Amino acid sequence: MPGSFRIGSIAGIDIYIHISWLIILVFLTVSLATGWFPAITPGYSTSTYLFLGFIAAILLFVSVLLHELAHSFVARARGLPVKNIVLFIFGGVSNIEQEPHSAGTEFLMAFVGPLVSLLIGAVCFGLLLLVRGSHSPTEDILTYLAFANILLGIFNLLPGFPLDGGRVLRSIVWKITGNPYRATQVATIVGQIIAYIFILFGIWLFFFSQQPFNGLWFGFIGWFLLSSAQTARAQATLETTFRGVTVAQVMNSQPMTVPANISLQKLIDDYFIPQGLRSALVLQGEHLAGLITLSDIRHVSREEWPKTPVGFAMIPVDRLHTVTPQQRLTEALPLITSNDVNQLPVVQDGKLVGIITREAIIRSLQVRQSLGQHRGTPA
Repeated sequence: MPGSFRIGSIAGIDIYIHISWLIILVFLTVSLATGWFPAITPGYSTSTYLFLGFIAAILLFVSVLLHELAHSFVARARGLPVKNIVLFIFGGVSNIEQEPHSAGTEFLMAFVGPLVSLLIGAVCFGLLLLVRGSHSPTEDILTYLAFANILLGIFNLLPGFPLDGGRVLRSIVWKITGNPYRATQVATIVGQIIAYIFILFGIWLFFFSQQPFNGLWFGFIGWFLLSSAQTARAQATLETTFRGVTVAQVMNSQPMTVPANISLQKLIDDYFIPQGLRSALVLQGEHLAGLITLSDIRHVSREEWPKTPVGFAMIPVDRLHTVTPQQRLTEALPLITSNDVNQLPVVQDGKLVGIITREAIIRSLQVRQSLGQHRGTPA
């Protein structure tokens, strides 16, 4: 996710924080310091309330992280690669690079997150019983965490995409019908209905209650749910349209290539300017060596272009995402979207055999839908 920075890793899974998370951290801290804690424990100073609010907000996001780790661990146990976890304004998201291959896997992956949130809430409630009546900050924080995690677990079980409950619903419909595309349609339609309910409730709060800010927040959540549900449906259409399609069927088998030993000046004069290129694959003999782009060239001073080989300025192959001709196109799509690239080299035994681009995928999608293959019917 653009605008994110890495803070560490847990069990080999990178953890990122999006810049929007800082906004919600400040908002939640101030909200707890001016509302929750003064209401249940009056008499503390403003600085104490801010400190308690900050600690409670951090612990809540630790709970969200545990929720997402549960998704990731189940996915990895089922053979699905997990790229990272990102904490952002609406909580967190596990970036799993492949969709589950069975309804059972999706059910387990989806249900375990809310289950962990409910368990955390139950544990906090149990600890709360041990300190109840102490009137201490620990009691106040545990009260908040118990309430917030149980609410988080219940909210995520709402049966609509992109919430975990929507994925649970999708897995159930998938199991009953045997059709993942139809299951996604059902889950996303329910998700859009829930999103509109949130938006309408937010409008009502904004205009007809004493809580206009809460109205904006509910409306914002509804907009996010609606957008995510529509994106999920579009993704399902792509996966259904390209079911059974391999990379070899869509790739360009004659991509533009340049030798690794020519100078940057020759690359610009003979390739980039005459052919209007912004990037080119670099070959060392018959093997793929890397990728050179306009951005890479700009990192070298113009005076050095005549004596700098392409191989010194390119992105080496070990830093590129590549696919094989036999891979399913639905496996290549997440690599393009999640890494925000326009093309993927197609490599077989170290040799470049083609390239697959966003434009080629879009053209193929348009042709297949025009031919009535959007339901996955064979040509």
